[in-house]
Amino acid sequence: METKKVLLITIIVIFLIVLGLIAYLYFGKEKPDPIATQCAFACESGQKTSFCLVERTLTSNLKATCDELSKNSQYSQYNVAPCSAISCVVSAQEAARAADQTCITGLGGIWESPIGEGTCPQTGEELVNKLTPSDNPPIAGQICCG
Repeated sequence: METKKVLLITIIVIFLIVLGLIAYLYFGKEKPDPIATQCAFACESGQKTSFCLVERTLTSNLKATCDELSKNSQYSQYNVAPCSAISCVVSAQEAARAADQTCITGLGGIWESPIGEGTCPQTGEELVNKLTPSDNPPIAGQICCG
């Protein structure tokens, strides 16, 4: 009878030690900031759109991009590091391409500078999508390749 009590007490003590160790490992570690982790991953993997344009939800009424979080001192508590590998400055060509969605939405393609006469550089085939006089490529002479 005495041996059973000692064995039971030993099992309970071991169980409490294991439980305490699990609680320490789970609650004692500082969890990484998901916003900072997401932004670091976008930077390291060269995901310009994700770093520069995707808005992260910070609070129920506050959203910001990784680029904004890394540059604005008001967001320093989110610990987002600047990304020297990615430039979020929009060139005039990119801005013009974003403004004119005719090729993308209307014709299902992208504006490209042709090779040869009306030949798309990616496929080497002739232009499939026909443009109307109202279509306005961002750079003169470009064609809509799809």
